[in-house]
Amino acid sequence: MRRASKLLGMRIYSDRGKYIGAIEDVVIEDREGVVVGLVFGKKAGRALTIPYKSIMAIGDIVLVYSKREEETGGVPS
Repeated sequence: MRRASKLLGMRIYSDRGKYIGAIEDVVIEDREGVVVGLVFGKKAGRALTIPYKSIMAIGDIVLVYSKREEETGGVPS
């Protein structure tokens, strides 16, 4: 288990090796208190997020499934 504060600044990469960004914030569902996403930037005044279910692994970096795999159902539940 990791503290949310330890995730801030971690670099995010896709499973294809593409750099996506660095974690700026953590999105928490307020009723259950579970993490539902990671914020890695802003575009047009809106937060850019990665759903938590898209995360493959967290270590020295955060590794996420590529968008193409998500669209074809490659993300395990």
